Amino acid sequence: MASTIWMVPIVELHAQQAAQTPQPEAFDELLVQGEYIPDEKRATSEISNILDAEDFKITGDSDIGSALQRVTGLSLVDGKFVFVRGLGERYSSVLLDGASLPSPEPLRRVVPLDIFPTALLGSALVQKSYSPQYPAEFGGGVLELRTRAVPEERFFSISLSTAYNTESTFKKGLGYDGHDLDFTGFGGSKRKIPDIIANNYPLSNLSPEQLEQAGEALPNVWSLDEEPNMPQFTGELVYGDRFELGEKNLGIIAAVRYDSKFQNEFGTRSRYTTSDAGPVVNENISPEVCESYEGATGCGYRRSDWTIGLNGILSLGLELDDANAIKYTTLLLRKTDRISEIYQGEFASDPGTLRNRSGFDWIEQQVWTNQLSGEHAFEMDGATFGELKLDWRAVYSQASREVKLRRDYTYDFDENSQVWRNRARPDGNRTSFGGLDDTNIEGGFDFDQELALGAIEMNLKGGAAYTDKERDSAFRRFYYAYPAGAHLELRERIPEIIFGPTNIDPNGFVLRENTDPSDFFDASMENVQGYGQLDIRLTPTLRLAAGARYEDSKQIVNTVDRATEEAIRTTLRGEYLLPAATATYEFAENMQVRAGYSQTISRPDLRELSSAAFIDERRRLTRGNPYLKITEIKNYDLRWEWYFGKQDSLTIGAFYKDFTNPIEWTYVPRGEGFIREPRNAPGAKLKGVEADVETYLPFFKGSSSEWLARKDFFVKANVAYIDSEIELEPGVETTANRSMQGQSDVLVNAQVGYDDPIAGERFALIFNFTGERIDDVGLLQAPNFVEKPPVMLNLTYARAFSLWGGEYEFSFEAENLLGDDFMIKQGDFVAEQYDIGRTFKIGISARY
Repeated sequence: MASTIWMVPIVELHAQQAAQTPQPEAFDELLVQGEYIPDEKRATSEISNILDAEDFKITGDSDIGSALQRVTGLSLVDGKFVFVRGLGERYSSVLLDGASLPSPEPLRRVVPLDIFPTALLGSALVQKSYSPQYPAEFGGGVLELRTRAVPEERFFSISLSTAYNTESTFKKGLGYDGHDLDFTGFGGSKRKIPDIIANNYPLSNLSPEQLEQAGEALPNVWSLDEEPNMPQFTGELVYGDRFELGEKNLGIIAAVRYDSKFQNEFGTRSRYTTSDAGPVVNENISPEVCESYEGATGCGYRRSDWTIGLNGILSLGLELDDANAIKYTTLLLRKTDRISEIYQGEFASDPGTLRNRSGFDWIEQQVWTNQLSGEHAFEMDGATFGELKLDWRAVYSQASREVKLRRDYTYDFDENSQVWRNRARPDGNRTSFGGLDDTNIEGGFDFDQELALGAIEMNLKGGAAYTDKERDSAFRRFYYAYPAGAHLELRERIPEIIFGPTNIDPNGFVLRENTDPSDFFDASMENVQGYGQLDIRLTPTLRLAAGARYEDSKQIVNTVDRATEEAIRTTLRGEYLLPAATATYEFAENMQVRAGYSQTISRPDLRELSSAAFIDERRRLTRGNPYLKITEIKNYDLRWEWYFGKQDSLTIGAFYKDFTNPIEWTYVPRGEGFIREPRNAPGAKLKGVEADVETYLPFFKGSSSEWLARKDFFVKANVAYIDSEIELEPGVETTANRSMQGQSDVLVNAQVGYDDPIAGERFALIFNFTGERIDDVGLLQAPNFVEKPPVMLNLTYARAFSLWGGEYEFSFEAENLLGDDFMIKQGDFVAEQYDIGRTFKIGISARY
C-alpha cells in the first residue's frame, strides 16, 4: 500500500504559554516533514489487531491477559487464559518475540497470560486468520508478545502504586503460619519436602523408626487463621541506555517488577441433581446450612488468595550497521499463589452430615526464557531481486511449577455433643507435594525476498524451525494413619495437637503414603517445521498471500498403569502439510476487504495423553486419555475494513470454523462416581460475526475553551457474536449437543475518553461485557454449570507533571464500578457466587 508524505506546520500549541514564556529566537514558520506509514492492522496481509504501549496505559491493565480481553472477539477465562473467538487456549499459540513458550500449567499447552506484566512489553499482536509463518496449532488465533525495543537514549524510571479493594483490603482474610520471607514469593524451608521423604519412594520401604522420623520431619502447620489483608502494592524499576562503540551501537534495557495482591472470595457453593420431584441439592456450602444444626456457625465457602509476582527482563541489542543487528533477551516471570480456603456445609459424598474441610496451597510458577536473535538485510543486484531480509533465533526456555506443602483436613460436626471431630480416615488429613518442569529448545530462521516481475511486485517468504520439548512431573501424597482405639477427645483437638510430634511413633500416628504410581510421568515432543509463502500484489488494488506449512511432530508420554503398575508409553505422531491463503482487495479509497482460508491443527497437551489420575486446580478427580487424536480445523474468514481517517477505522468481519476430532472435557464412570477426562468429539462447528470501530472526535477542536480544544477525544468499541455446536457421543452428559466449553455468545467492549498530549493528561471509561459460557458439564440430566462473568465498568485517569528535573505521572484507576459479582449457575440455581468488590488504585511514576 502506497505511503503518504505529509507536512504539518507547528503553529500555536498553547497561546498563554507562548505569550508568557520568553523565546530565545523567532521563526517565521516551522515545518516537520515525515512519512505516514499505515498501522500494522492495515498493512498486514492478515486479519489482526494490535495493542501497543499507549493502549496499555489507557486501559490501565497491569497484565497482558486483562489487556487482551479488550480486543474484538477475545474473552478472559479464569483470569489468565485468553479465548479467541470463543475457542479455548488449546486453540491458540502464545509467542514471545516469535518464539514459543513452555507452560507451567499441568493441563494447559499455553503459558498463563496473567504472569506477563504489560510494563515489560512493547506491544502485542493478535492475528485471527492463519498465515504459514506461525505454528500450525491454530484455531482462534496467534498471540505474539513483543518485548520493548532498544532505547534511543538513556532513561531511568520508577513506578509505585497501591490499591484498595472493598471486599479484601483491611478485611479479615484466611492465612496460616508461613515464613518471614513469604512476601518474596519463595516458600522457604518450612514448606520444603523433607530429605528423608524426598529420597525414599515409597515410604513403605522405611523401617518403623525411619517412618517416625519422616512423620516428625513434616512441618506441624495445619490451622488457618484470620488475618487482615494488606493493600495491593506494585513497584517497578526500568533502566535503559544506548552506547556508541565506534560505528556500532549497543542498547540495553533492564526492568524488574514486584506485585502483591490479596483477594477474598467469600460466598456459596452448591451442586444439584435431578429427581422425579425436580432438582435436589446434593451439596450445599452456604451460610444457611448452619441454621439446621444446633450450635453450628461459620457455614459457607471462604477463600483468600495472596498473589505475589516477581518479574524481570534484560535486553541487549547490538546494531552492527544499518542492515544488521543482534539481540539477546532474557525474561524471568515468577508468580506465587498462597491459597487458604474453608468449605463448611453438607457435601455430596455424605448428605445430612455437617462437615468442615479446610486447607491451603503454596504454588510457585516460573517461566525463564533466553533468546538470541538476529536481523539482517541484504541489497541484491538486478531488477528482479530486491532487498533480502533474514531473521534467525535460538531459544532456551524453562517453565516450572512447584506445589509446596499442600494440606487439607476434615472435621465432622456431632450435633448431639455439639463438637467437631477430625475424620479418622485417610481423607481426614492429607499432605502432598508436587512439581512440574518444562524445557523448550527452539531454533529457526525466516527470510523475506523482495521480487519484481515486470510491474508485479511480490515477496517470497519462507523459513524453518525445530522444537524439542521435555516435561517431567511428579506428585506425592501422604496422610497420618490413626492408631487403633484413638480417643474421641483427641479427635476434637486442633490438627497441630492431633498430629504433633509427641503423638507420632510406631504405636501412635504413622505417616503413610498413598501416592499412585501414575502420579509420575515424563513426556516429550519433537517438531520439525518449514513453510513457504508468496505475498504478491497482482494489481494496484488486489493482493494475495498464499503458502503452506509443513509440520512433523511426535509426542511421547511415559507413565504407569495404576492397577497393574506396568509402564505405559503413549505415542502420537502427526505429519501435516497445511495450506493457507488470504486475498485483500482495495475496492475503494481507504476501503478494503479480506477473505481467507486455511487448514490448521490442535494437538493434545502432554498431560492429557497420560492415563494418570490426579486432582486438578478445582479439586476435581481428573485423568488424561492416551487415545486422544489431533484436532483438524478448517478456517474461513471475511472482513471489510474502512480507514476513514489517520486514526479512524471501522471493520466488520465474519468467520466460520469446521472441526474434526475436537477435544472437550467430559466425565466417564469410575467406581461409584465419575472421573473427568478429555475426549475427542466427532466434530464441531463455530461461526460468528464481529465489528470494531475506533475514531477520534473533532467536535471540540474549534472550541473557545482552551481546555477542550487541546484534547483528543476518542471512542473505541467492538462487539462479537459467536455460536458453536459440538457433536458428542452418547454418555453421562445431560446435553449431547451443546456449545463448546468456555465459549461466550456475546462479547462487548467500549472505551470513551480523551488524550491531552500537551498537558500529559488522559482519561478513559472502559466497559466490558462477556456473555455466559459453559464452565463444566452437567451429568445425568442435571444442567450444565454456566459461568456469568461480571459486567465490568472501569475508569482510568493520569496526569503528567515536571518536578525536580524529572518527569512524573500521577494515575488513578477504579475497577468494577457497577459492583457486579462472580456467579456460576446450574439451571435456575446458583452453584457458586462471591463478591469481587470494587478496586481503587493510585500510582506515581517518575522518569529521569
